[in-house]
Amino acid sequence: MRHEPAEVSSVRRALHDDLLRDPRTSLVADDVAVVTSELVGNAVRHGSPLDGGLLVRWRVTGDEVAVEVVDGGGGDGPPRELSAHDADPMDVCGRGLYIVEEIARRWGTTVDTAGHRTVWALVPFAASAVPERLGA
Repeated sequence: MRHEPAEVSSVRRALHDDLLRDPRTSLVADDVAVVTSELVGNAVRHGSPLDGGLLVRWRVTGDEVAVEVVDGGGGDGPPRELSAHDADPMDVCGRGLYIVEEIARRWGTTVDTAGHRTVWALVPFAASAVPERLGA
């Protein structure tokens, strides 16, 4: 895919349509689409292009959907550790990885020897598999 903001919705639609075809993943298609949108959006905003674009992969494994977004690495110097944080209520951005953390069973990043960054997330089929975080 191209390294452009307009591509976020195209990837989200393609992934969502693909997941709706499988009865195991259809119930989490919306959650996986949200996670993927956040990861792709961050790669477009903060990462460098990977050969002019981004690589987005997803696969069904066991009881979850694995999503990976690969970019050319940090746009401003060496790759930095990514973390979720609470944004100020008046901030217009900064909540994406917090949303990923709330939906995904696990997520993380890896950087290869060429400096390409992969951000990945594992979204379980059953909501009960996600650890309770809000004490509801």
